[in-house]
Amino acid sequence: MSKPIYWDSCTYLDFLKGDHPLHDHMLAVMQDWGDGKVTLATSALTIAEVLWVKCEEDKARNMIPKSKEKDIRGLFEPGPPAELVLVELNRLTAESARDLVWRYGVKPKDAIHVASAQEANCDVFHSNDKDLWKLSEKLGLRIEPPKWQRQETMTEVLKQAEKKPS
Repeated sequence: MSKPIYWDSCTYLDFLKGDHPLHDHMLAVMQDWGDGKVTLATSALTIAEVLWVKCEEDKARNMIPKSKEKDIRGLFEPGPPAELVLVELNRLTAESARDLVWRYGVKPKDAIHVASAQEANCDVFHSNDKDLWKLSEKLGLRIEPPKWQRQETMTEVLKQAEKKPS
């Protein structure tokens, strides 16, 4: 299996809201994740952060209703074949985050996510946070919006080839 792809809390939130311009790409990532074609990673902090959605119109934060609990839990308690690397916020990760704040001026929660991605050995970090994109090269991660092409297995490719007329 290839290295996990990190999703920060804003990516999960934008996916849950369903109205982001890249929602179709996020949905494709989630479908491939659910099919076991890609492994996702995130910080344990994300579990709590995804409960508050910022409204773009008035910048107010609204809590996701408890009626969505099953959907939220499903993002962090996947069943096979989906795999999630959940990075615990321990002292080492927190100290790495602190160093990122001091060295690059990263906001503390963003720094926790970057340190968590580094801890999970991710090369790719999906985020809709434009401020983080600017730091991509400095931080040693490819931080980018969640643009995605569905990952097809060789079996799927062969099945499609069989269906095409000769």
